[in-house]
Amino acid sequence: MTVSREIGVGDPPLFEGLQQWHGFLLRKAAQVVTGSVERDLSPLQVTMRQFGVLSVVAAEPGLNQRAVGSKLRINRMTVVTLVDKLEGTGLMERRRCPDRRSLALHLTERGGIRLREAQEVLAEVHREFLSPLSAEERDALREILVRLVMCGPGL
Repeated sequence: MTVSREIGVGDPPLFEGLQQWHGFLLRKAAQVVTGSVERDLSPLQVTMRQFGVLSVVAAEPGLNQRAVGSKLRINRMTVVTLVDKLEGTGLMERRRCPDRRSLALHLTERGGIRLREAQEVLAEVHREFLSPLSAEERDALREILVRLVMCGPGL
């Protein structure tokens, strides 16, 4: 992994005038970690968004696409596209619900294996990305980010 290179080791520092803006810093941090995750997940042929869908369905097998989208806060068409791709690669399957009006999502055996592999990749990327922080700082950062995502304006 080359997270340190992506973070900018050896590059000029980030423009100081922008370091006061939380949104700018959050965006830059997201770019770094997302780039690393996408790069390291690519051998598994899974994207970060697909990882999200796999994670939700593994935790709650049988959810329909609408419920998965709601939990991930993504629109219906995006969920359909993600599930189509996951189904096409044999990682997920749609099954008729008893009421026959919707489809229940389930991981295949291969999907479960792929999810565990992806979790290992994400854990390593996060370990490296968050290595400048103490365990307490990592916990505090997670709590703050969850609060912002769950309670932020406009949600």
